[in-house]
Amino acid sequence: LKYVILKSEFLHIKKHLDALMIKDEHAGPFGYMVRSLYFDSIYDRDLYDKLDGVLEKRKIRIRIYDWKVKSGKLEYKCKNGTDGVKYSLSLTRGEIQDMLDHNYTFLMDRDEELAQRIYLRMSAGAYTPKTIIEYNRLAYKYPVSDTRVTFDTEVRASLTPFGLLEEDPGYIPIIPTDQGVLEIKYNNFFPGALKQVIQAIDRLQTANSKYAQGRLLHG
Repeated sequence: LKYVILKSEFLHIKKHLDALMIKDEHAGPFGYMVRSLYFDSIYDRDLYDKLDGVLEKRKIRIRIYDWKVKSGKLEYKCKNGTDGVKYSLSLTRGEIQDMLDHNYTFLMDRDEELAQRIYLRMSAGAYTPKTIIEYNRLAYKYPVSDTRVTFDTEVRASLTPFGLLEEDPGYIPIIPTDQGVLEIKYNNFFPGALKQVIQAIDRLQTANSKYAQGRLLHG
């Protein structure tokens, strides 16, 4: 579930989230930075699947939390309607740089079946880096149904897709600065206690895609 809401609206429910949920242990009191580099095929297959409303969608991205990182995650997101799952592999900084240089062959040498799946998709579609999306995230966890609530603000996109490991790739905001993206993920069912908290904004649910917004920004 995704909602684009005002920061002031989030403040109304934040006190309830603070009482009911546990903040992500990897973040400080004000959250943390998330930076993702998205790849797409030569014909932008993944972008157009999203824009055309195709039921089954895929995304491949590298995610880091600091531009000086020694490692990151290669993530493969698979979505069917509103149901989705995310698979991930750990990457060294050297492997991240290889992917920035369009060298994906090291994936075939990895033991994980997921690495080979990603390699086959990327090589068949001639995938290349397309855009970087960065934002500040406040994250909460709830043990029932493995529920996670995140609120992303200062959402921005870079016009330089090869600047993932640079301090400042040069960003442009992609949503108004007084708004944020509230996202709720859960398995099986959404706990009733949390459902009551977000009931007031339930009408605002939207199919928000940071990747698509960032790509459309490029024109």
